[in-house]
Amino acid sequence: MQSKYLHQGGSPPVAIVGMAVRLPGGVRTEDDFWQFLIEKRDGHCEVPKTRYGVDGFYNVQDDRYTHTKHGYFLPEDPAYFDAPFFSLSEQNASSMDPQQRLHLEVVWECLESAGEANWEGKDIGCYVGVFGEDWLGLSYRDPSSIDRSHPLGTGGFSLANTISYTFDLPGLR
Repeated sequence: MQSKYLHQGGSPPVAIVGMAVRLPGGVRTEDDFWQFLIEKRDGHCEVPKTRYGVDGFYNVQDDRYTHTKHGYFLPEDPAYFDAPFFSLSEQNASSMDPQQRLHLEVVWECLESAGEANWEGKDIGCYVGVFGEDWLGLSYRDPSSIDRSHPLGTGGFSLANTISYTFDLPGLR
């Protein structure tokens, strides 16, 4: 069976109806993002003390160390997450990669922004591009922190799955 859009030589119609964002520089809304662009701001900042002790990795004289104390960080504490809001146990949420928790919050805001109320069970696909799996490597350094839900909460492969499961988005059929 061939798509009617391919047969007609066109593309299916696409509409962006909702938006949510989190970016370095304190960007949390579409308006923040717009102002950020208009003012030509930069989200570059010092590594927050709550992330890691950058001084232990900084040495401009030695190539085995980092040569900067700066980067692009979200200002929110990645440990804060309202697990009950997403019907998750505290144990399950604490073993989740912070990227997963952040994605859940941003997807919720995106659906809210779209004004969509009846998405559950609809043919909605969820696709996530992931770069960096720091949490996966870091979490295996402390074997005592690994529980049965650990594999589901770590690794880029599970980001789209977690969103699809939590919001009941079965994908395109």
